[in-house]
Amino acid sequence: MMMLLGMLIFVALLVFFFRAAAWNGCAHRGAYQPHPPQPGPSSSSLHVLDERYARGEINREEYLQKKQDILDDSATFQNRG
Repeated sequence: MMMLLGMLIFVALLVFFFRAAAWNGCAHRGAYQPHPPQPGPSSSSLHVLDERYARGEINREEYLQKKQDILDDSATFQNRG
């Protein structure tokens, strides 16, 4: 009976440690990013533009025009290389 109790405690501790290790590993992976940044010169520019629009610093028309300008410049830059 004592041996069975010892085995149950041992198995419970193993499960606990494996779950703790798995949970800790997930915590260090970083924040969830629904759209990972695309490599290239325009990714940081678009990020800044998105933030300015979200803060209300620019209106929708300005946002759309600037976004199109950035994407056009990015396409031109990529075609050169």
